[in-house]
Amino acid sequence: MTSHRDFLENQSRSGDTVVAAVADNCRFDERAGVPRWQQFDSLLSNLAADPFAIDWSDWAATDRAHRERYCEVASPLVPDALHAINRLAWLEGLSPNQSVIRIETLTRALRSPLDVGSLRGLLHRADSGDNDAHRAVSSFFEQWNQRRDARPAFAAFYDEVREESDSDDWPHLLRDRLGLGHYGHAGRAPLPVALMRYSLADVFEVQNQRRLPAACAVPTVLDGGMHEFFFPVPREHPYGATLHLVPSQGGDLTAEILHCRIEYRREHLWQLGWITRPHRMTVAELRRARDAHLLELQVECNREDFGEALEGRA
Repeated sequence: MTSHRDFLENQSRSGDTVVAAVADNCRFDERAGVPRWQQFDSLLSNLAADPFAIDWSDWAATDRAHRERYCEVASPLVPDALHAINRLAWLEGLSPNQSVIRIETLTRALRSPLDVGSLRGLLHRADSGDNDAHRAVSSFFEQWNQRRDARPAFAAFYDEVREESDSDDWPHLLRDRLGLGHYGHAGRAPLPVALMRYSLADVFEVQNQRRLPAACAVPTVLDGGMHEFFFPVPREHPYGATLHLVPSQGGDLTAEILHCRIEYRREHLWQLGWITRPHRMTVAELRRARDAHLLELQVECNREDFGEALEGRA
């Protein structure tokens, strides 16, 4: 990554907060490791019009290409997050009894005339013993799984987000707490979502069946797309840490992990809902929230040398 250190340093001084935030994520991530960045650099050299004078559009194009090649791989391939190249970020020693949750968008899963309301009714009838509904539900999950690629799944520990998960307003509360800033932009149509809940035993079973090198990992800047709502963690931190989208709660740290893709079943789908309103994180508030988040990571990990505050940066 040393070949582009100066580029990222310059971009981190950008007046565009989003650009500066993404540059910071690349500069400060301690888990991605040199081999993964070398792959990124190789793509960047091939895509940039002038490898010695790259610009932000080159960086963004490389990010898209990198995700397509190494993250959003077709099933049954394995994303880099779970290969030996990402060993620095592997997570081991997690309990198979630990329950995790994740929000899934249903835009691809739902096909006309099926919508959230009709799917909810179908699930209720199947759970009540209706054989025709049970077959329809089985078909729904089969088709949904076929449409999903093998990208690593971001998940949070249920025990930590129990209050939000159990709320009637879980789509917005969890969206905000888990830093899913790309869900529910202002002016966009309501987004159908599902709350998935399952144990890590299901994840470890897939690892054993497929003989994957790893089942879980700490999220890095190279795993889910470079965006301003991600924040890397110091190497001492045991998990990822989501950036809360409620500006006043930027210092809250919520544990986040990556795990291998699992085949969804009826028992994994816990709740259905809609994201109907945007989050409240403005660009100005994003700077303060990221700085509060950074300070909390520094304190928790005893790492005053980790990262750099956005406010007051020249």
